[in-house]
Amino acid sequence: MQSTEDIVAEFAARPWRGVSEADLGPAARVPTMLTPEEGQLYHWLGRRVAGDGATVDLGAYAGGSAARLLSGLALSGRGFHVHSYDRFRSSRAFWAKFMPEEPLPESDEADLLPVVRRNLAPWQDKVTLHVGDIGDQRWSGGPVEILSVDAAKGAVMADHVAREFFPSLVPGRSILVQQDYLMSVQPWLCAQMVCLRDQFLPLAHVPKVGLVFLCVAPVTPAALMAAQVGELTDGKLMQRVRQAADWHGGMVPRGPFKAMLDQIKAHPGLRLGWQMRRGAS
Repeated sequence: MQSTEDIVAEFAARPWRGVSEADLGPAARVPTMLTPEEGQLYHWLGRRVAGDGATVDLGAYAGGSAARLLSGLALSGRGFHVHSYDRFRSSRAFWAKFMPEEPLPESDEADLLPVVRRNLAPWQDKVTLHVGDIGDQRWSGGPVEILSVDAAKGAVMADHVAREFFPSLVPGRSILVQQDYLMSVQPWLCAQMVCLRDQFLPLAHVPKVGLVFLCVAPVTPAALMAAQVGELTDGKLMQRVRQAADWHGGMVPRGPFKAMLDQIKAHPGLRLGWQMRRGAS
């Protein structure tokens, strides 16, 4: 197993930037909301995986993140399986924006499953689709090598994700990607993680808003209790955001954290990203 120091140095070199579109293979054609660098990161993370545990993809949309993870995992030389979670439904607006080549559905809440299954067909034996509200899902699948979180759009959901999945991360090996970590309308993510700084080490900021962490210690029930964000007052939430800004000094500029504080002040008591975004429009 690599030492923590070696892993920090490995990520500091940002080797995923060397991943080409040809390296992605059929994954390059799968529609995604990921930035190009995020797509490179996901492929590279799959390729470098060090154990035979599961990879968990929370917030799949059309399968873009899962495809890029799978394309790398297939080259890892390890046993692997991806568990991809989503409601697998889409609005017409999102469909038109992210899948312009697909026939536009007649109404919102369109079924994405046929599209996702087609997109992930090259790896169909290596992926399980978990359909439904992630807040109702439970994890009992053993160790998790890579956990990608793009579903904690509310504070209560962030607590649920941490409670169900973080304890299965392997200290010294497992990677957590918080894809929306620096989004101004999701300040509970950094507020949660700063309370878990004994369990997670920040490795890289991947623009625009993603942060990558290494699990360095078991995530215990006591740690999860201390890190809960669902019932924080505005004052406590702001305090934790400021602590997170200090924690990430040198890796992330303070601007995103100031934007989070501004959102909390402008939308007191709101704990869902879409509520804050709608209030800001």
